[in-house]
Amino acid sequence: MKYLKLLVTKRDEFGRGSIGRLRASGKVPAVVYGHSGTTALTVDEKDLKILLKEKGHSASLVNVEIKGDRVYLSDIADIQRDPVTDKFLHIDFHEVLQSEKMTTVVPIEFFGESIGVKQNGGVLDIARHEVTVKCLPADLPSSIRVDVSGLDIGTIVHLGDLVIPSGVELVGDSASPVASCNSIATEEAKKTVTAEIPATEEVAQKAE
Repeated sequence: MKYLKLLVTKRDEFGRGSIGRLRASGKVPAVVYGHSGTTALTVDEKDLKILLKEKGHSASLVNVEIKGDRVYLSDIADIQRDPVTDKFLHIDFHEVLQSEKMTTVVPIEFFGESIGVKQNGGVLDIARHEVTVKCLPADLPSSIRVDVSGLDIGTIVHLGDLVIPSGVELVGDSASPVASCNSIATEEAKKTVTAEIPATEEVAQKAE
């Protein structure tokens, strides 16, 4: 599990105007919340990009260091981006304690080639790309690896089938599907049903 570092400053200006000026200067408003309360922060956009590149798709904790003050061991709770420009709008950090279990999201890393795809012309269907876990910060895995090589047509890997590290608890319905191997006919039928749903909703809306 990665421990990353981000240098930030405290923010004491609020309101739409000040936030706009902040973003225009290449800064991103942020907040860290948790056991110590809530503290408004300012993050350099360049530093944030470097952090996210280093983090990649792995689950990581960040030592958020306020210049001249203190360090918060944190999980990235939320990153807001502009839907048009994709620029950073705001970032939330959730403070965690080494002595207390945390709940967060961990990506799934699939590996292997499904026997159903390789030998029987099936299609691999990924139902989810991440799982929610509960554990101590020191036990947080970077990812959960899932071997799909044993999947044949008609077989499913459920949440309860995942092999997880010691000290880590999966949160969610153990019967929830993670990945499956389907026949081409099944996949085509699913696409047809998905395509028909919006059309049905549109007809209903016109009727109203």
